[in-house]
This record gives sequence, structure tokens and C-alpha cells, in this order.
Amino acid sequence: MYKVSHLTNTGVKRDHNEDYYLLDEALGIYIVCDGMGGHAAGEVASEMACQEIMNFLKEQASFIKSCQKKLSKEGRVKMRTLLESATQRANEAIFNRSLREPEKKGMGTTLVMAVVVPQGIFCAHVGDSRAYLIRKGKVKQMTEDHSLVNEMIRSGMISKEDAHNHPQGNVITKALGIQKAVVGDTAFFETMEGDSVFLCSDGLHDYLDSQKIIGLYEKSSIENLSQNFIDHANKSGGKDNITCIALQFGNKEAPPAHPSQVTVDSKIQTLQKIPLFSSLNYKEMAKVLECVHVLDLKASQTVISEGEMGDDMFVILRGELAVIYDQNEVNQLKAGQFFGEMALIDKAKRSATIKTKVPSKLLQIHRDELFPLLKKESRIGLKVFWAFLQNMNKRLRESDRKVFDLYQEIKKEGAGPS
Repeated sequence: MYKVSHLTNTGVKRDHNEDYYLLDEALGIYIVCDGMGGHAAGEVASEMACQEIMNFLKEQASFIKSCQKKLSKEGRVKMRTLLESATQRANEAIFNRSLREPEKKGMGTTLVMAVVVPQGIFCAHVGDSRAYLIRKGKVKQMTEDHSLVNEMIRSGMISKEDAHNHPQGNVITKALGIQKAVVGDTAFFETMEGDSVFLCSDGLHDYLDSQKIIGLYEKSSIENLSQNFIDHANKSGGKDNITCIALQFGNKEAPPAHPSQVTVDSKIQTLQKIPLFSSLNYKEMAKVLECVHVLDLKASQTVISEGEMGDDMFVILRGELAVIYDQNEVNQLKAGQFFGEMALIDKAKRSATIKTKVPSKLLQIHRDELFPLLKKESRIGLKVFWAFLQNMNKRLRESDRKVFDLYQEIKKEGAGPS
């Protein structure tokens, strides 16, 4: 269950509105576009994008409704493909119209959209319109701008502080309709009771930082949140058109999670303590979560068996497990610990058997799901593989130290070489 507020405004400095938004609450579809281009072409592009995407998704209404009842692994993949196709259809429609009508040459639009399902939202975006998540008094930007200044930040050329007043701050590197094809970003974000998500054009987020977002959010109900955001942007200068769609999932003051509940936060916090994923930011971690599955296991249940082939890594959320080698218990594993990470690399035989000692809850990461993600998301792949190399280097050094210590002991006993 969620509530929605939505609004668009011309702003103080502009004489017409090139932003456009559409929503279909029955299908859980929410779209915000910010148009660009002379001779009123920007407002044409933004409206076309919204209409084309909405019409395309409505053709898949039965599938979207099935995902709202139960979201399967295959459903996640298909939904992301669907959003990519919708984005491409809108891009082609705008581009082809600009070819037919020379006065609209160069028109384009940004895009940020969400499709809501019970477990969370699918998000697609192109350009510098954004999606934000508000959770437990903290703000996370869910999208990453396709803009020149963001590329400069990523490459280390400028700081985030410098970017705010950069003279090329309005230059975007991707938009719908500018070229014959476009590659946008799509992702799935799990939501929790009490979460809020809002989609907006740059006419709003140019006047917001995390502190200001939380301040406005805490003083607002979901019914007036969009209005309060827009009022703030206009009072701060209103240099551009302003659009906002805000979603509130469940009660704003969410009750504490039940101890048996696996929340998004608990999964992320557990994974961030593991060296392999410790350097990932929230958006990157959200993408990794698509490869993570929760296992509820009874006591004395075997997770992996010695000598079997395996390609999964496991992280313990709750419980206690025994490590058994040659039928002898040699170690115990508890919450926060992990095992099987080597199998992600070489699909080697398991070196030991691991069984639950008490009812336990584990995170399972499949190699065949993680590797395609690392291949597609090169920055995530680089961070994960670098962390893996560092971990292997640490293990090798520890092994070298143990061998050296053993050699010294042998020498002291007079059994080693002179």
C-alpha cells in the first residue's frame, strides 16, 4: 500500500513549462520528463516521451499486473527489458519526428520513471532527472545523472561542491530523442515500510541537498510533500520548470522491524561488512541485491557438502553453522560470517561440509547471476574484483607467514637444514 502526490510548476523565471508527467496508479506507473529544444520543441518531446512510454507499458498491462501479484526472478528480468524497450520506443518516436519537422531538430527530453510492485520499484532513467529514496531519516539518490559535471566528478576533475555552480552544469550527456538510439539505466530497488520515493526534474533537485530534503519531508504529509518541494524551489529562485511525484510506502512512521523480518537494510548492512562488497555505494549494492536470495533453513540442514561442485557464496544473516571436515567438526560460523566465495571464481569442489546447528537465515549469491551483473556494470565489477584480489593477497601473506613460522620452529628443533 502506498500514497501519492504529484505536481508540476512553470517556475519563476520561465514563461512556459517544458516538463511533463504521467501516472497510472492502477498499474503503478509514474513518469517525469524534462524537455529541451527551441520553438516549443522541448514540451513536445517531454509529452511524447510520457505518452509513448505509457502506451507501450499499457500494452503489457497483464504482465505488469502479474508482477504486482508475484514477482519472480524471470519477471524481474522481463520487467527491466520492458522498461528498456519502452525507453527506446520513446527515443525513436522523438528522433523520427525531429527528422520530419526541421524546426524541431535537436529536441529531446530527460526521463525518470518508476513501476511499483509489492517488493519495491523498477526505475528507469535517462539524463539528469532523478529518483530519491528517503529511509529512516536518510536520503539516497537512486539514479546517477547522465551529465557532464557528473562525469567530471567521477573522473576526479572536480568535487561535488564545485559541480553545484559549474558553468556547464546544465549539459547532459544522454537524452531521449537526440540520437537514433539511447542506452538508459534500469534498476530494481527493494522498499520497506515507511520508505518514501520521489521523482523530480532538475528544476527541483538543483535547490535540494540531503539536509533540506529531510527538513521538508519531516514537516510534510505525503499529500502536500510535492507542493512543499515546489514551493521551496520557487522561493529559492525557481529558475527552471519544476516537477515532482512523491510516493509513500505504508506508514511514514514505520514500526520497528520484527526480529524475524529480513529487511532491505539488514541485507545491505550485512553485505557491506564483507570485504568483497564493502566499497560499493547504495545504488551499486541495490543492483547486487538482485543476485541475492534469502534461505530459511532448519537445524541440522546441510548447506554444502564436502567434495561437491559448487558456484554459490553464502552469508549468514542469523543462526549458527558447523564446518565439518572428514566427518569432524572443525569450526563454527555465526551471523555476519560468509563462506563459499572461492566458488564464485573457479567452481571448485567444496573443501568441507557446512550444516546448520540451529534454525538459520542465509543470503545466497549465485555465480550465474552475479557475473553477468559484473560484466554489465563495469564499475561494480572493478570494485568487486579488486576487493577479491586484496583478500587473496592477504590470505597468501598469511600463508607465507605461517610457513615461515613453521620453518623457524623446525630449525629450532634441529630438524631443518643448517
